[in-house]
Amino acid sequence: MKHLPIVVLAFVTVFVYNASARNSTWGYIGPYDSILDRAIVVKKSKWLQVVTQDYDYPKKGVYNYRNITGIRVTDQYTNGTGGYATLLRGGPGFRNVTIHLKSQRSHGFNFIIDVYGR
Repeated sequence: MKHLPIVVLAFVTVFVYNASARNSTWGYIGPYDSILDRAIVVKKSKWLQVVTQDYDYPKKGVYNYRNITGIRVTDQYTNGTGGYATLLRGGPGFRNVTIHLKSQRSHGFNFIIDVYGR
């Protein structure tokens, strides 16, 4: 019981770090999962500004009948100037997801987002 605050702090630190990583995977993508959506999200840079965009699945007006089991976000910039992806709402175990994409200052971003489910 004495170590509970340390364990909780370590868990929160790992969660926050993983939630903002450049290449992110949430959930588990199993052999029987199919791809529900694939999106390529590109945003150009603006001088001395941070550019952001939210990705929503499913699109407005469309209903998803399948559960999301895993999400993979891949940053296409490999030179260290890419952006960050953060899971805002939904995700694995839900039927919807909102991912916030954010660039570094004075840079753009280029992400491939794959949503899997069954």
